[in-house]
Amino acid sequence: MTTEGVAKRQVLWRGFVGLMGLFAGLCTIFALVVTAGEAWKEHAQARWPEVTAHVDRCGLDQTSSGRREKYYIHCRLSYTVGSEQIAANIYSSNVPSPAIWQYPPNQIGPLEQWAAEHPQGTPIVVHYDPANHRKAALVTTDMPLGGPRTPNNLKVLGVFAVASVLLLTIARITRLRSDAVAAESNG
Repeated sequence: MTTEGVAKRQVLWRGFVGLMGLFAGLCTIFALVVTAGEAWKEHAQARWPEVTAHVDRCGLDQTSSGRREKYYIHCRLSYTVGSEQIAANIYSSNVPSPAIWQYPPNQIGPLEQWAAEHPQGTPIVVHYDPANHRKAALVTTDMPLGGPRTPNNLKVLGVFAVASVLLLTIARITRLRSDAVAAESNG
């Protein structure tokens, strides 16, 4: 391979690594915005008043979107705020059907178990929004895939930030090396 061909490949490689570093940087910014928004929401929910609700219905529902079967916990709760009888819903995130290959396997198992442990009449302590009493959030976050999202968002944010710094550093180092080699060959 000619020296010119090697130089072109190095430039393309450096450009690709730099572009991926910039993309990871944009992902970092997006993850930061989402994490800050979720953290703020979760912080506000933690300050809402508490009330003991009772389960009216709790089970797994199938998502209605997409081609893949996915399931999530859907619980209908009732509670009283002042003289007002409230009905509210709480949900988990969704998991694939057991019929679909997944890793780790049997992701639906903990959701099925949690729903089975919360039959009709089970008391559950929730926070309710003082501005809209029908909005509720669990006080204890033992519902699988139903608790705070901020800890996982922080992990994703960290991965993107580290990837961005590493990729941009690699692009910078390879540029400095190629500039040094070019200066040496010209000088």
